[in-house]
Amino acid sequence: MAVAEQLAMQTERLRRVPWEASAWQEAARELLAARRSEPMFSAVRVCPLLGFLDNERQRVGCLAHPLTTGGVDLRDCGVYRASVCETFTCPSFGWLTDAQARLVRAACADWYLYGLVITDVEFVRGCLRLLEWELAGPARPELLMEQPETLAAVRRLLALKETAPRRGANATVFGRFNRDADGEPIPRTLDYAKLGMRAAPEDDVVLCLGYAPENGTELMGARELVRSHVKAVARTLTA
Repeated sequence: MAVAEQLAMQTERLRRVPWEASAWQEAARELLAARRSEPMFSAVRVCPLLGFLDNERQRVGCLAHPLTTGGVDLRDCGVYRASVCETFTCPSFGWLTDAQARLVRAACADWYLYGLVITDVEFVRGCLRLLEWELAGPARPELLMEQPETLAAVRRLLALKETAPRRGANATVFGRFNRDADGEPIPRTLDYAKLGMRAAPEDDVVLCLGYAPENGTELMGARELVRSHVKAVARTLTA
């Protein structure tokens, strides 16, 4: 996985750097220059001071944070000032309810899947909306976390962000958007006239997964994939 390789490289490089600002600034410049790919959107700055906090590579965080260094604050050496890091909150937590965010955390145990899902608010909302339609009633996040089999089915549904097949070479993890000429995000839509199809409830999630169907058959296949996973969650609640 390219992201894991990048984080591993940054972790290994920064482990050898003394706790001095000048040394960390130099290391940050080297890591930025060695980056293998640019951020998806030009407004996004990806800090080179991120890395693995544990030897098992299960936790990702800031290697320059005082809690990581043992007291020295080196966050100013990255692409953001420490004051920004101190006050920043992921925008998703302003759009998702606390219960929805807890559900994502419970269902997406590994750092990579969690990052894919929690940053795609429309995907989370879309999946829960489909589940409510399937249940003909509310899909309360608290209920979805009560039984292990239900939570496992929710994980498989949300994990489509990572596992959904046949999305095409140009699919991205933020499939709901394309980039414009300036590198800014613009929403994608489906050309129903070209596809010879009408809109369906699953289409928002289909777009979030990065599908760009060329014909009605491809769109129907993507819809069925989403629908089958939603039904699998519902079955655990109605059995």
